[in-house]
Amino acid sequence: MQNKSNKHTIILIVSVVTLLLLSMMIYVSNTLSQSTSTKKGHTNTTSSQGSNAEFAKMTESDIKSSEDKVNIYIFWGDGCPHCKHLAEFFNQHRSEVEKMANLYTLEVWKNSDNLTLMKNFSKFLGETPKGVPYFIIGNKTFSGYSESDTKTQKQILETIKTESQKSTKTDKYQEYKKSLN
Repeated sequence: MQNKSNKHTIILIVSVVTLLLLSMMIYVSNTLSQSTSTKKGHTNTTSSQGSNAEFAKMTESDIKSSEDKVNIYIFWGDGCPHCKHLAEFFNQHRSEVEKMANLYTLEVWKNSDNLTLMKNFSKFLGETPKGVPYFIIGNKTFSGYSESDTKTQKQILETIKTESQKSTKTDKYQEYKKSLN
């Protein structure tokens, strides 16, 4: 009887250890996947369709002046479906956009400094954004985004192209910073 009891105890211990090891392997695998998909400064996706595209979580300290590319400032919210669709749009046009522009993607729902920047920057531009995404390309601002709005999509790409072809790039953020001095 005792032999059977010992055998059951050993089987139980082996089963518990196996489950713990499997759980740890899954946790480590998920952690590694998340850390490689959130590299700073990149729009990420796990498929060529862009269905999992996300904006990088940047801050004002990431912003650099540029003379050869137009700077695009995107204020977005983590979990906002319209922002996700905008990230997918930029991801789909990444090769085209990267040649002409730098994307500065500032998350405002969980980062109060970015939210303050959005409010002050938009006030400087004479606007009050009603939500996100809110983004600035040269002299043009956009508020909101719909994945089915092809007119706005064309406007975004045309604005990037027009602004990038200017010999002196319009950078409203740099103008805003100068106004603070």
